[in-house]
Amino acid sequence: MSTAISIIAALLLLSLLVMIHELGHYFAGRALGFSILEFSIGMGPKLIKKKDKRGTEFSIRAFPIGGMCRFEGEDENVVNEKSFNAQKVWKRIIVVIAGPLTNLVFAILLAFVTLSAFGDFMPAIYEVNQNSPAEAAGVLPGDVILDINGNPVKFYFQTVDMILAVESKDMTLTISRDGVEKTLTLNNIYNEAQSKNLIGVTISAERMKFGVGASALRSVNYVSATLVETFRFLGRVFQGNATSSDAAGPVAIVAIISEAVRSDGETVLRQLVLISASLGIMNLLPIPAMDGGRLVFMIIETIRGKAISQEKEGMVHFVGLILLFGLIIFLTYNDITNLIRGTIG
Repeated sequence: MSTAISIIAALLLLSLLVMIHELGHYFAGRALGFSILEFSIGMGPKLIKKKDKRGTEFSIRAFPIGGMCRFEGEDENVVNEKSFNAQKVWKRIIVVIAGPLTNLVFAILLAFVTLSAFGDFMPAIYEVNQNSPAEAAGVLPGDVILDINGNPVKFYFQTVDMILAVESKDMTLTISRDGVEKTLTLNNIYNEAQSKNLIGVTISAERMKFGVGASALRSVNYVSATLVETFRFLGRVFQGNATSSDAAGPVAIVAIISEAVRSDGETVLRQLVLISASLGIMNLLPIPAMDGGRLVFMIIETIRGKAISQEKEGMVHFVGLILLFGLIIFLTYNDITNLIRGTIG
């Protein structure tokens, strides 16, 4: 597949996730009786447009990225029984959070499809170092790690962090060996020279298949783990511990999806799970001009019993939108720099 085709495919897939988000707003608003002026897919000039009997214009725009669900009275002073700003606050809250929640639900569905079709990876012991706590405990190559110090290992990528998080000098390791579970005790796992826990193994990923029930449960856990990693990243950002290569903007996201498209279907699905979940959680953050920012004003309205003036709220969202555009420009520059350096993909 050529690079150009994979980039177009990546843009279409990213637009799919945005469309899913906007569909959440649309169906919630429609169910609660809101007047919806426009539902569009893409950005830029309208290529195709059509109005339904309720007056909603559906359109496909020229550039296959982004989308919009525009409610009557959402940002302007229009008041009638179906306008956004005339609705009860609990209805507006439902409509606002419906978009991010739809992204999270879609991520779980994608995860379920991925795990059902391809299974998932569990940590397996590839090599055991001599004179290590693992060798002394009887750990052997081929052992699959099921539990670390009483905590089940649900996904391969959690293994190292779980070992590093053990606070005692000894730990238990439950493994599966030839279909038989064994619990081994590893002693003196803290390495003074490196100031961290080291058990003395090299871990590889072993693919395992799961039934429908297990796949359904793991899909929820998979998205939950993704959310935890997202919050950890945000924590590193606020602490100043994140680097420029850790942040991904529009160019990097398209590049990552494009690379996945050139790889295989499983990689595409896994990337879409991560991006859809991240899109959901980022939109719930209390950032002006985003769903989470609007939600903050509605919560304040609920507490104080009356809404903040539309002019003041509009000004906050306008400033937030300017800052958001500035962030996007910065991330785009950062993405291009990282692409030149070869640190993306």
